[in-house]
Amino acid sequence: MAAKKDEFIVKQISPKLGGERGARNPHGPTSSHDLVEQMEFLYLEVIQAKNKIANTVVIPIVEITLGNYKSSTQDLPMGQNMQWNQVFAFDKTKGDVLSVTLKDDATRTVIGKRNFKLASEIPSRVPPDARIAPQWYSMQNTETGHHMDLLMSAWFGTQVDEVYPEAWFSDASEVSPLCVINTRPKVYLAPRLCYVRVTIVSGHDLISSDNKRTPSAYVTASLGKVCLKTVVCSGANPSWNQDLILVASEPLEGIVVIKVMDRVDEQHEECIGMLKKKLSEMTPLKIPSSAPVLFYDLEMPVRVEPAGDSRRFASRLKMKLATDQAYHVAEECVEYASDYRAYVKGLWPGVLGKLEIGILGASGLKGRDENKPDIDSYVVAKYGNKWARTRTVVNNVSPKWNEQYSWDVYDKCTVLTLGIYDNRKIKNVTGKDVPIGKVRIPLNRVHYNWIYTCSYPIMNLGSSGLKKMGELQLAIRYVNSAELYARFSASTRWMLPKTHYKSPVSMYQVDKMRAQAVDLNCANLENTLPPLGSEIVSDMLKPKSKNFSMRRTKANFARLCILYKRLTWWVSTLELIRSGRELPPKLVVVFVVSIALIWWDYLMLCLVDSWLAVVLIVLLAVVLIVLLGVTSGVKMILRYRNVTPPPPLISVDLKLWGLEVINLDELAEELDSFPSGEMDVNILKMRYDRLRKIMEQVMSLLGDAAKQGERFLALVDLLIEHPFVSALFCYIILYIVNIIWGRFPYGFFFWVVIGWWIKLPWFRNDLPYGFQNFFRRLPTNEDPI
Repeated sequence: MAAKKDEFIVKQISPKLGGERGARNPHGPTSSHDLVEQMEFLYLEVIQAKNKIANTVVIPIVEITLGNYKSSTQDLPMGQNMQWNQVFAFDKTKGDVLSVTLKDDATRTVIGKRNFKLASEIPSRVPPDARIAPQWYSMQNTETGHHMDLLMSAWFGTQVDEVYPEAWFSDASEVSPLCVINTRPKVYLAPRLCYVRVTIVSGHDLISSDNKRTPSAYVTASLGKVCLKTVVCSGANPSWNQDLILVASEPLEGIVVIKVMDRVDEQHEECIGMLKKKLSEMTPLKIPSSAPVLFYDLEMPVRVEPAGDSRRFASRLKMKLATDQAYHVAEECVEYASDYRAYVKGLWPGVLGKLEIGILGASGLKGRDENKPDIDSYVVAKYGNKWARTRTVVNNVSPKWNEQYSWDVYDKCTVLTLGIYDNRKIKNVTGKDVPIGKVRIPLNRVHYNWIYTCSYPIMNLGSSGLKKMGELQLAIRYVNSAELYARFSASTRWMLPKTHYKSPVSMYQVDKMRAQAVDLNCANLENTLPPLGSEIVSDMLKPKSKNFSMRRTKANFARLCILYKRLTWWVSTLELIRSGRELPPKLVVVFVVSIALIWWDYLMLCLVDSWLAVVLIVLLAVVLIVLLGVTSGVKMILRYRNVTPPPPLISVDLKLWGLEVINLDELAEELDSFPSGEMDVNILKMRYDRLRKIMEQVMSLLGDAAKQGERFLALVDLLIEHPFVSALFCYIILYIVNIIWGRFPYGFFFWVVIGWWIKLPWFRNDLPYGFQNFFRRLPTNEDPI
């Protein structure tokens, strides 16, 4: 299946952002919502109803109508004093008159009605102005004798209003009150995670329930639903020396249950000792170190005492119990990591800047379920331990959110992940939201103090090929806040905390603990209100697939070939120069400048004791500083005038990754399970033959690379075997260099060697040199069969 290339490119857009900051006005005013378009709503806050006639019993409900939209308090819980405290939000362009009707729910009779003209009777409010004060409105029906007062307020506002996150929007008026909470925007802070290291050193005086049998014991450590165990060792004093690493979330209030299990036979085992330890009682390690080794008495599930001994007896475990708080617990895979900080805040690096994201909207959304054409979509953004969720726009394939969020950035070599989902909880509280697609933004491509406004394609690779699920419009800005030294030194500091290098954890353990971290995040974020479903958290934290893919294999091989071509570009350029067919002008300029600098250096050495040398050095420094300043100023001016805008943040190379023309059988093989679920033997045979053909090229490339490496190692071994010859050769070379160095300017000999290497016309020789012939004759470990 062929994919249209233009359909999957990142497009530049020009939204009308609030605050008008950017290329048109880079130094203009900013606000908390200057990266989104301003959306105006008609807010109506219905607070309370009061019955003016004491002898009548009324169950009041309020109906609000604007154009074709209608909302009601009928299904809302009402307090003892007839209170609702609910804000309704309407699109102000849907009508001219706001109608508020108070009814008796029991008899369905109208008690009173109020109409408000939007153009003249409703005020506007712009934060930080205080909220509009509510008023009492008299509602009276002379025919039925009902008389009530209604406390409410109405105003025009935007998404900046503090009532926006709790408002009931008119497009969600059909959603039940029990489910409407799942349509509201929220910000979630996932608890920080910490490693719990239980090192089982050895056991002492272990006895089984049967005194005639030596126990075959292993130790289990459980925290919550996770249980890890050691290998089985026999004897009364077994030795394990094994680490069991668990993951805990703040606050560290859990209990680790340690059990010693005796394996009686293959089908039966029993507990012969148990210990419970609180996380707060363990040794907190905040620097690269080790916990002390201590003996811990075990509680016997059944009291067992040696014969003839009346003293209290207890088996013991020799262990190290610690909470490793100096590690970073990985919950994301390395390719999409958004955070590298340790658990302890004291080990966090300084804040480099602030990342601001304006989630503008989407267009052309398609659900994965073709039987459900309507889409109730929202966006989840994740960076570090902060999750942001927009409100749900009901039944709209081109929703507009225009919500802005910000994150502190501690490392620019991180990735922001945004996922868009179809909300299924607005009709069924126990439903599972369905993912539509994800967009990832690498921060190391983001230029600071520049607003990126782009539309990103949402792609889904399925069994039928590459499918576009819509587009997501974003506005992105990164603002520097660190000092100049911290900004430049951040690129050279450790990515992970120091403990990861002093006491590294194996990749196998990292993968196992990453699964624990994902489960903990799912459990923690499901306990929020409204809950962020586990299906959303697990989808956002889904690692990169490691299954075999012919498409990715070809792409990686093509990447190696591109790298090889880039590395050999210089070689090919030198061959053109050596053959005399081409002499690039830039090379001539480089030679002239280099020779000029060499003679300048030589002149400085000759005038080292002269005042003229000082003048020349100062003059050169001033010229260089002026050139640097002028160059930087021109770049800044061109940048702010939008002459040279930065490139889009991401662009998918469909041709490189085999998505421009997709082989459906290769795609079916990529999405196949392991072991394969394909039952057709002919298809499996065809896939196997295709794999062998592709691997021929990979095998040849790896063989050539290994051959050159082995020749280099053989050269090193040869130098080691003949140290006196190597030392004599090096001495002769250094002697010649020393003679030339004293008679010619500094660096002149170096450029002579370069000129000889690229074969300038007076150094040309079409035959290979002796060292090349010698290197090609070095032995390799070629397959002799």
